[in-house]
Amino acid sequence: MKKFKKISLYIFFGLMALSLLTPFWAFRDLLFPYITSKAFFFRIAVELAFPFYLFLAFIDKNLRPKLKNPLNLTVLVFLAINIITAFTGVNFFRSIWGNFERMGGVYYLLHLVLFYFYIQLLGQAGSWYLKRFLQSFIAVASLVALNGIVGWLGGPVLVLDPSLPVRVSSTFGNPIFFASYLMLPLFLAAYFAVQEASLGKRIVYGIAAMVQMVGVYSSGTRGAAVGLLVGLFLGLIIYIALTKKPKLRRWSLSAIAILVIAAGLLYSNYDKLAPGSTLSRLVNLRDRNTEARLIQWKIAYEGFKDSPLVGVGPENYYVIFDSHYEPALYEYDASWFDKPHNFILEVLVTNGIFGFLVYFAMFGLAFFAFWRAFKFELLGLLEMCLLAAGLIAYQVQNLFVFDTVSAGVAFYAFMGLAAYMWVESKVGEGETEVSFVKATSPVFPLSIFAVFAAVALYLVYITNIASLEASKRINFGFAYTDHDPKVAAQYFEDAFKLPFNIDLRESVGRYSDFANALAVNGPSQGLEEQFVRSQLETATGKLREIAEQVKNDPLLWSRLATNEMNMALLFTQDFSQASTTIEQTISLAPKRTELLQLRLQLYGNNQNWSSALETAREITNLNSYNSRLQWQLAMVEYLSGNMEAAVAEGDRGVEMGYNFNSLQEFAWYIQYYQEKQDYPRVAKLLERAIELEPKETGLYAELALTYAEIGDVEKAILLAKQVSASDPSFSAQM
Repeated sequence: MKKFKKISLYIFFGLMALSLLTPFWAFRDLLFPYITSKAFFFRIAVELAFPFYLFLAFIDKNLRPKLKNPLNLTVLVFLAINIITAFTGVNFFRSIWGNFERMGGVYYLLHLVLFYFYIQLLGQAGSWYLKRFLQSFIAVASLVALNGIVGWLGGPVLVLDPSLPVRVSSTFGNPIFFASYLMLPLFLAAYFAVQEASLGKRIVYGIAAMVQMVGVYSSGTRGAAVGLLVGLFLGLIIYIALTKKPKLRRWSLSAIAILVIAAGLLYSNYDKLAPGSTLSRLVNLRDRNTEARLIQWKIAYEGFKDSPLVGVGPENYYVIFDSHYEPALYEYDASWFDKPHNFILEVLVTNGIFGFLVYFAMFGLAFFAFWRAFKFELLGLLEMCLLAAGLIAYQVQNLFVFDTVSAGVAFYAFMGLAAYMWVESKVGEGETEVSFVKATSPVFPLSIFAVFAAVALYLVYITNIASLEASKRINFGFAYTDHDPKVAAQYFEDAFKLPFNIDLRESVGRYSDFANALAVNGPSQGLEEQFVRSQLETATGKLREIAEQVKNDPLLWSRLATNEMNMALLFTQDFSQASTTIEQTISLAPKRTELLQLRLQLYGNNQNWSSALETAREITNLNSYNSRLQWQLAMVEYLSGNMEAAVAEGDRGVEMGYNFNSLQEFAWYIQYYQEKQDYPRVAKLLERAIELEPKETGLYAELALTYAEIGDVEKAILLAKQVSASDPSFSAQM
């Protein structure tokens, strides 16, 4: 039994070390590869470690979690609140499993909580295991940062970094996610640099911290920069308050003064920095992105007031965003946000006030754990201040970002260290540990191991491999849409045959997009009508089934409405079902113009121009920042027979910067100004028309005559000669 225990501990440690490699993975075959790859890898590692954890905890009481530890209890309470609010929330399935784009939810949190307790077992098994684990954590973070920096400098990278050359995201695909992950290992590296007695090791850890600091800077992420500054500032304040060395206190005060002055000067003079530079981006807090975030936070607060006690459930912020949408956001960002880009606020609106308070209790108790460790001399003052500064920096940057898989791993690793410090300080306080209790027979513990090993393997397949394979097949199907639609259809069909899929919404949505692409392009691709109709009907049926289950997802309903309109246009000519679905869609997000566009399209298909005009006006009232929508209103006014109103709206659209996409959409506009003999305006319009239709000789002829009317004889003669040479039939006119 002792030998098996030793082997189990080694394997367990190996799996834990393996889980730290999570940030490296980005498999391009998957949907959202920078997210799903990391999440599936981490979850599989945690699940494989689970039977070893149970076995070790069962045979050795010293390795069991200390439930008297208030930090452990708080972490478990936070998990319990997430489970409860998943049941009371508005979308249970999404709350439990999350989706491919974010990979969050209760199931993800459960893995983080297990990971947290796994770390404590490593510490309880021996400080060597925990130290090596944390050293591995620092090494991985440093390599990830170094990979990003090398790419920033023009060197080779492990995976494609889509943020280069302006910003760096390394293996994360998003600079914000990259910086968020580095926050805690950066301070952990600084902690080890201070703790180590060996100068060589101090230098190594110091270099690791600096590499990660440069990684954060190269990401150009303001939230992380603010977090670092606030963390360092408050860490110094704590150090000054507690140090007994006057000289160090004076130096620390000087450092704070320099920090404050430098930050103040940069912030107040951001407009004097090179536009677009990393430093300019970091210190400019008055840009459009900041304005958009403030509006998002206002939306989140309005949603919180609807359900303050239990929130809407994990991963369900989208319901708040859609129902409380502020059209002012169209000026900055028209995206459909499923996160408020403020993790603290997200906890409040999804888990309610109780979840919010418990989350902050976790933070407070972790901070107190480091304080206790300092009081019982497990930590030096500077070590404690660095760890506390890391916690503060992480939570401050959370005000500007949402949780991600790798950042969650980093946070719960840090929390695990705090819990270990708490236990160790209790020992220092005089609490005795339970001695090793040997099992009387190896049969029972080995039986437990065998059972839970089977359970773990089943979970690895059903909740990870199956969904991973579904993600891959859906992605392949979507990729083959234009290349070979029938192969694409087979990929989609195979994906839906898998036993489990955590994100049917995204999968069916991609299939729906494929089917709609067939509806538009099928005839030109020579596809049989029966094949196109079959795919569209199947996609519509699947969408209807999921939409009826969820009921509160406007994007899902809008896809269904689009499918039903295409079915009516191509096959049935009956728009009644599409009309009902469109109204259901709009009711879920009444201030989103994208949904009102569906109603406008329906009225246009039915040539109901009076209703179309009313809807087009409603759209521009909600979003007065979009020149395309302004021109759309002009077109509807024109089709409604209101020429003067059409021209007035068209003028407004052109003034807003609308750039015509086809001659057909503004031929009437040219004709109107020709009749009004506004030749300077006609010349500009004809010049744009020629850009769109360069082979249309008649346009050149009209432009030559227009130049003549303006009095630009030189241009008129030159263009007339070109027209006559190109097409002699215009010679007399020229």
